[in-house]
Amino acid sequence: MKSGTRWSRGFTLIELLVVIAIIAILIALLLPAVQQAREAARRTECRNKLKQLGLAMHNYHDAFNQFPPGVINALGEDPNGRNGGGGAGMCGNWMVLMLPYMDQAANYAGYTKIMQERPEAVDWFGNGTYTGQGINIGRDRLPLTNCPTHPDMGELLSNGTNMEHLSRGNYVACFGKGGYGRTYTNSPATGGVFGINSKFSTRDITDGTSNTLAISELKFRQPSGTGPSTADTRGTWSYGVMGASIFSTKTGPNSATPDGVWGCRSFPSEGMPCVQVGSPYTEMSSAARSYHTGGVQGCMTDGSVRFFSENIDLTLWQGLGTRGGGEVLSDF
Repeated sequence: MKSGTRWSRGFTLIELLVVIAIIAILIALLLPAVQQAREAARRTECRNKLKQLGLAMHNYHDAFNQFPPGVINALGEDPNGRNGGGGAGMCGNWMVLMLPYMDQAANYAGYTKIMQERPEAVDWFGNGTYTGQGINIGRDRLPLTNCPTHPDMGELLSNGTNMEHLSRGNYVACFGKGGYGRTYTNSPATGGVFGINSKFSTRDITDGTSNTLAISELKFRQPSGTGPSTADTRGTWSYGVMGASIFSTKTGPNSATPDGVWGCRSFPSEGMPCVQVGSPYTEMSSAARSYHTGGVQGCMTDGSVRFFSENIDLTLWQGLGTRGGGEVLSDF
């Protein structure tokens, strides 16, 4: 070896492993923070969508001096002057009627064309098409109705009930604290902002619009493949009460109590238990549910959006669901 030669010292294997271990620990510590930041962003986007639905609801109110009916019964008449249509039971719901105020005018035009020109060609949730037109309500996935926190399960139903085309959503209207039946929704003490053929305006919300819940979140599940005839219909935005485009404060947020819906598959492990409810559908009731940690977000009747803990007092929660119960409400 020549005099004055200097050797550069490299990493030993142990030193390299220590450095890798330290980097792995730092990544492990950083990952939850990144995930929380992403969820915070998704939750904010979800909140903004609820805010937009609240704005659409008020734009509808400005146009017709009332909030949209929760569902339109075929025996009644909707606020736009069209007959309830068909003999199919229902011909629309609050979400369908608000389409023009959600940048969905073309979608709504297809709906009105069917109901005005050929009501017998389509049932109330959009099956069937007007001859030669190919119009089929309920098929389109509406970005405004989907919370980004909810897992994207885009597979379609395949249960032989001609509902395969229907799209899902995460936002539902409050029918009060008693469930779907007219007995509940007609009474201010138990009914909410929405009901069957309802025509409620701000003057009917005697509890105060800032104290009355109008819209909240709902979990849905689209089972893939061929399933039983009781495939899960929750969250179908065009499907009215039977598809659980409604909820009630009968049970608390993220409740373990099963939803009572027409056509369901129970997923208890995912917080979505349910039981099948058949005709006359009086006891239909869905709980507000979300994938947010600890609770759900909801839009009040005044358009403000709040987060509600799943541990909220049930009496308080039910009081928020009624439009005229006269409850004394604490902070929420």
